[in-house]
Amino acid sequence: MQQFSVVLQELRKWFESFGWYRQLRKYDMQLLFGGLGVGFLYEILDLILPYQSSAGLYTLFFTIPLWALAHQAFLLGAWLTLTSGNIKYLPYALWLEAVLIIFPFTHISLSNLIPTAVYALLGYFVFKYTASAHADKSGTL
Repeated sequence: MQQFSVVLQELRKWFESFGWYRQLRKYDMQLLFGGLGVGFLYEILDLILPYQSSAGLYTLFFTIPLWALAHQAFLLGAWLTLTSGNIKYLPYALWLEAVLIIFPFTHISLSNLIPTAVYALLGYFVFKYTASAHADKSGTL
């Protein structure tokens, strides 16, 4: 865990060399959970709305690439959260992303299980890191 603390400190130093990091680090949690919220919104709307609204949902989330933007916002928020004091919330976001991948629970296949397992394991390891004593010493918490 000590090596991971050093990696996070160096990553934070590298990010601070960019001007955009200072502007975006204020919004790490909004990007992280906002991207997840848009993903869950699409999945829930797809489940509860009638079939006739599928064209409108497709236009909103795929023609206007709201789904892709939400996923990119989640990934950017994850990187920003990894180097901020809010790292303790990152495992929960990673686990929610794993649930989002298989959310309707009707089309579970190997192509869904592999990214789900990756996000779940990453969440577990980050959770283990935040529970260790090295997380407090690294200055991220």
